[in-house]
Amino acid sequence: MASALSTFTDFVNTTGPSFLTSAEDVVNEACKNNYLLRRFMAGGGPSESAQGGSKIKDTIMFDEASTFQYYEPNETFAWQNPQVVENWEIDWRFCVDHMAFTDSEIELNLGGGLGRSARHQAYKRLKRIKEQRLWTSILNGMEDALFAQPVTGDMEASSGTKPYSIPAFVNETATTGLYNGFTSVQGLSPTTHPKWAPQQETYTATGANADGNIIAAFDKMFLDVQFTPPPSHQEYFEDPSLNAMFIACSKKGQNIYTQLLRESQDTFVTASRQDPAYMAPKFAGIDLVNAVALDTYAGYGTNQVATEGDATANFSGPRYYFLNGNYMKFIFHQTRYMYQHEVMRHPNQPFTSIVPVDSWYNFVCRSRQRQGIVSPASDLYTYAV
Repeated sequence: MASALSTFTDFVNTTGPSFLTSAEDVVNEACKNNYLLRRFMAGGGPSESAQGGSKIKDTIMFDEASTFQYYEPNETFAWQNPQVVENWEIDWRFCVDHMAFTDSEIELNLGGGLGRSARHQAYKRLKRIKEQRLWTSILNGMEDALFAQPVTGDMEASSGTKPYSIPAFVNETATTGLYNGFTSVQGLSPTTHPKWAPQQETYTATGANADGNIIAAFDKMFLDVQFTPPPSHQEYFEDPSLNAMFIACSKKGQNIYTQLLRESQDTFVTASRQDPAYMAPKFAGIDLVNAVALDTYAGYGTNQVATEGDATANFSGPRYYFLNGNYMKFIFHQTRYMYQHEVMRHPNQPFTSIVPVDSWYNFVCRSRQRQGIVSPASDLYTYAV
């Protein structure tokens, strides 16, 4: 009769992950948590989130190089053939995680005395515990990377090992949105291509009735990031109905905005008019989402090392990231998406079995001008984060 260890090893090898077996499953699993991951995996379907090849590539047009003109009858024309597209490519980044089990763990817990049905249930229970830890670790790692402080050597350089983060694409630095140390983003220079930069707006007050408050800044940003196609030939323009915009902010940022909503009206919005909670605050139908990492993210101020609540930073106050998941997303290699390898053993650890799971991916932006950030224009107040 096969030992519990060999049977469990076969069980792990022949039964795949109980979730995360495809891009759709990642979205479903992530939706159960307050993660931003699902926001960047939901749009476009798996065909747009998977690529092959040695690099991730895309094409972008910054300028139509207009050839439009009015003419007189029988006029002679000078025909042109402008080349208007820019190609960008970035490198894959590689991550790995694993689950492990020891001989004693299996044999002592799943050994003799159990019938066939009971053993099978014990296998499933132990495997799910192992997988739960594994997938939580993977998802947390990818989530944390979304708001990692940008480092050009880690992200922009071919020799880097880290994926791009949101602040590498969307920040309040100058008008180019070039984080300290960056001269290009995904190989493209916003100095050369001004449209390869995020939208930026500022607020100067937090009171509901104050000029230049957060809501006024949101009004401007909403117009900045909306792109409406012309009435004809819409197939050559971006479809606004596919908008996947949301506003990411810290807990303090969401609390301040919620208080602004309360101060801007004289009755509460619930049926009873007695509940002051705003369960899902929005602006122009766009969700405000609490990005947990922003509570402690230290990338603001002159030296870009301060949190949003640090009074020594220029400037203190919450930031609001207007992010469009249709133009900023994860791209996974089509052969290495949450790829579970077979159980293996290392000669130096003969009594431990390892199941590696690796992914090849990067976090990319296809349009920086469709992303934006609202930030304070002066030190407004001090608060603990």
